[in-house]
Amino acid sequence: MKKKPLWALFTALLSLLTIYVFFNHSGLSLQAFLEDIKESKHFWLIPAALCMFFYIGFEGSALTHIARALGYPVKRRKGFLYASADIYFSSITPSATGGQPASAYFMRKDGIKTSVATAALILNVTMYTLAIITISLFCLIFFPQVFLAFPTICKLMILFGIVMMFLLTVFFIILLKKHQVLLSAGSAAVFILKKLRFRNAAVRLESKLYDSIEKYRNCVRQLAGKKRLLLKIYFLNLLQRVSQILVTVFVFFSLHGTWDFSMGLRVFIIQSYVVIGSNFIPVPGAVGISEYIMFCGYSMLAASDFAGSLALVSRGISFYTCSIVSFFTVIWGYITVKFIKKETDEEAEL
Repeated sequence: MKKKPLWALFTALLSLLTIYVFFNHSGLSLQAFLEDIKESKHFWLIPAALCMFFYIGFEGSALTHIARALGYPVKRRKGFLYASADIYFSSITPSATGGQPASAYFMRKDGIKTSVATAALILNVTMYTLAIITISLFCLIFFPQVFLAFPTICKLMILFGIVMMFLLTVFFIILLKKHQVLLSAGSAAVFILKKLRFRNAAVRLESKLYDSIEKYRNCVRQLAGKKRLLLKIYFLNLLQRVSQILVTVFVFFSLHGTWDFSMGLRVFIIQSYVVIGSNFIPVPGAVGISEYIMFCGYSMLAASDFAGSLALVSRGISFYTCSIVSFFTVIWGYITVKFIKKETDEEAEL
């Protein structure tokens, strides 16, 4: 957690550098960008903003349903907090799953056991990955020509993303089905701690290891028997990804000025490839990478200045605004945990 502020600063600087390079190499001037915004149909930005909130909300709903299935009556606003923590910290760390420890932190503060939080988060990220694989297969099967139109470097990033998704899905399924993997990892950590002469820490970890993994195993067994729940979590994650992609579609309608289903579908497919290609690049929030693939993709539709405006506005809503909303949600959650909840507990003791 101590390194998070440094990652946030790095991401902010990288974002500013990306915007600077974007304006200097895309053929888009600041004046032309502001003119595009001025002439756009602002009405379409409302559903774009709503889709950004849905992106957070659907993940929160998925985590809420999993927690409730495991015996924890979590409220929807808490699920929104867990999702916000995941999304914000994932956006400032070079990992698509970098926010999960932050989600686990708030879940534990709400009384959810570590084993339950671990099982819930692994299940959710498995469904998250399966949702992206579903979108990938849909795009490759029905719209391969869009993929082939991308520059070679973008094609390589998209293919890399698909391969990584399949590998991660296999890995997460192994974690859910083979608890021995976690046991081996825990035993290795105990061995390393002993070698480094951190004996007290090694003893504490070893004493909790077997009990925690057994509880985790029971949680996974309990979830495995709930087929309808698993299907619901999968569809919630699919809706989450679709909501994120639809932000760009509505921004396109705003800048384009009119509703156009065929063009909207093409934008949806291009943005799907953008998500696939940038999701597993080890750069915080895929900053720079995502914008580059977006610009290359949207240049298939229109002139470079329009493509640049579309990339900047849609990215501004789907990533930057979403990160800001998630950040303030996390801050409020942290204040609640540290101060408000503490005062409530002290009053209860009195």
